[in-house]
Amino acid sequence: MKTTKILLTLAAVALSVVAAAKELTVTVRNVRSADGSILTMLRIPGQQPLYAKTPAGTGTVTVRFEGIEGDEAGVWIIHDENGNYQMDMRENGGPAEGYATRDCLLPDERNTVEIDLTYPESE
Repeated sequence: MKTTKILLTLAAVALSVVAAAKELTVTVRNVRSADGSILTMLRIPGQQPLYAKTPAGTGTVTVRFEGIEGDEAGVWIIHDENGNYQMDMRENGGPAEGYATRDCLLPDERNTVEIDLTYPESE
Protein backbone atom coordinates (compact mmCIF):
# COMPACT_ATOMS: atom_id res chain seq x y z
CA MET A 1 0.00 0.00 0.00
CA LYS A 2 2.84 2.40 0.82
CA THR A 3 4.43 1.68 -2.54
CA THR A 4 1.21 2.57 -4.35
CA LYS A 5 0.92 5.89 -2.43
CA ILE A 6 4.54 6.74 -3.21
CA LEU A 7 4.04 5.97 -6.91
CA LEU A 8 0.86 8.06 -7.03
CA THR A 9 2.63 10.95 -5.31
CA LEU A 10 5.54 10.77 -7.75
CA ALA A 11 3.13 10.67 -10.69
CA ALA A 12 1.30 13.74 -9.37
CA VAL A 13 4.59 15.63 -8.97
CA ALA A 14 5.66 14.65 -12.49
CA LEU A 15 2.35 15.86 -13.93
CA SER A 16 2.61 19.17 -12.09
CA VAL A 17 6.08 19.73 -13.57
CA VAL A 18 4.78 18.96 -17.06
CA ALA A 19 1.83 21.29 -16.52
CA ALA A 20 4.20 24.08 -15.45
CA ALA A 21 6.00 24.07 -18.83
CA LYS A 22 4.95 27.04 -20.95
CA GLU A 23 4.74 27.92 -24.61
CA LEU A 24 5.73 31.10 -26.44
CA THR A 25 4.60 31.95 -29.95
CA VAL A 26 6.73 34.67 -31.54
CA THR A 27 5.33 36.50 -34.54
CA VAL A 28 8.27 38.04 -36.41
CA ARG A 29 7.06 41.01 -38.46
CA ASN A 30 8.69 43.23 -41.06
CA VAL A 31 10.61 40.37 -42.76
CA ARG A 32 11.85 42.00 -45.96
CA SER A 33 12.39 38.89 -48.11
CA ALA A 34 11.95 35.13 -48.33
CA ASP A 35 15.73 34.67 -48.63
CA GLY A 36 17.42 32.47 -46.01
CA SER A 37 16.04 31.72 -42.55
CA ILE A 38 14.81 33.37 -39.40
CA LEU A 39 17.12 32.25 -36.57
CA THR A 40 15.61 32.64 -33.11
CA MET A 41 17.16 32.09 -29.69
CA LEU A 42 15.17 32.07 -26.47
CA ARG A 43 17.19 32.69 -23.29
CA ILE A 44 15.46 31.60 -20.10
CA PRO A 45 17.10 32.18 -16.69
CA GLY A 46 18.21 28.85 -15.22
CA GLN A 47 17.56 26.89 -18.43
CA GLN A 48 19.59 26.10 -21.54
CA PRO A 49 18.76 28.39 -24.47
CA LEU A 50 16.18 27.18 -26.97
CA TYR A 51 16.84 27.64 -30.69
CA ALA A 52 14.65 27.64 -33.80
CA LYS A 53 15.36 27.92 -37.53
CA THR A 54 12.34 28.88 -39.63
CA PRO A 55 12.24 29.52 -43.39
CA ALA A 56 11.99 33.23 -44.07
CA GLY A 57 8.89 34.61 -45.71
CA THR A 58 8.17 38.16 -46.81
CA GLY A 59 6.09 39.96 -44.19
CA THR A 60 5.45 37.70 -41.19
CA VAL A 61 6.98 34.48 -39.84
CA THR A 62 5.75 32.56 -36.78
CA VAL A 63 8.08 30.69 -34.41
CA ARG A 64 6.81 28.53 -31.53
CA PHE A 65 8.73 27.42 -28.43
CA GLU A 66 7.61 24.78 -25.93
CA GLY A 67 9.02 23.48 -22.66
CA ILE A 68 9.73 26.87 -21.09
CA GLU A 69 10.08 26.54 -17.33
CA GLY A 70 10.39 30.18 -16.36
CA ASP A 71 8.35 33.36 -16.10
CA GLU A 72 10.54 35.47 -18.38
CA ALA A 73 12.68 35.05 -21.48
CA GLY A 74 14.90 37.05 -23.79
CA VAL A 75 14.17 36.63 -27.50
CA TRP A 76 16.96 37.21 -30.04
CA ILE A 77 16.18 37.09 -33.76
CA ILE A 78 18.35 37.31 -36.89
CA HIS A 79 17.18 37.22 -40.50
CA ASP A 80 20.04 35.11 -41.89
CA GLU A 81 19.48 36.04 -45.51
CA ASN A 82 22.64 34.39 -46.86
CA GLY A 83 22.39 31.15 -44.85
CA ASN A 84 25.74 31.32 -43.02
CA TYR A 85 24.16 30.94 -39.52
CA GLN A 86 25.62 34.17 -38.14
CA MET A 87 24.92 37.88 -37.95
CA ASP A 88 26.89 39.51 -40.74
CA MET A 89 28.48 42.82 -39.87
CA ARG A 90 29.30 45.84 -42.00
CA GLU A 91 32.75 47.37 -42.22
CA ASN A 92 31.65 50.12 -39.80
CA GLY A 93 30.74 47.46 -37.20
CA GLY A 94 26.96 47.67 -37.55
CA PRO A 95 24.70 44.76 -38.47
CA ALA A 96 24.25 43.91 -42.14
CA GLU A 97 21.11 41.78 -41.71
CA GLY A 98 17.75 42.15 -40.00
CA TYR A 99 17.64 41.63 -36.23
CA ALA A 100 15.55 42.15 -33.11
CA THR A 101 15.72 41.51 -29.36
CA ARG A 102 13.02 41.66 -26.71
CA ASP A 103 12.61 40.67 -23.08
CA CYS A 104 9.27 38.99 -22.46
CA LEU A 105 7.23 38.13 -19.39
CA LEU A 106 5.55 34.72 -19.56
CA PRO A 107 2.63 34.86 -17.10
CA ASP A 108 0.43 32.25 -18.81
CA GLU A 109 0.72 28.66 -19.99
CA ARG A 110 0.47 29.92 -23.59
CA ASN A 111 2.07 33.28 -24.38
CA THR A 112 2.41 35.35 -27.55
CA VAL A 113 4.58 38.25 -28.63
CA GLU A 114 4.95 40.25 -31.86
CA ILE A 115 8.41 41.55 -32.72
CA ASP A 116 9.42 43.78 -35.66
CA LEU A 117 12.77 43.17 -37.34
CA THR A 118 15.06 46.14 -37.86
CA TYR A 119 17.21 46.29 -40.99
CA PRO A 120 20.23 48.51 -41.55
CA GLU A 121 19.87 51.40 -43.94
CA SER A 122 21.35 50.91 -47.40
CA GLU A 123 24.77 52.43 -47.86
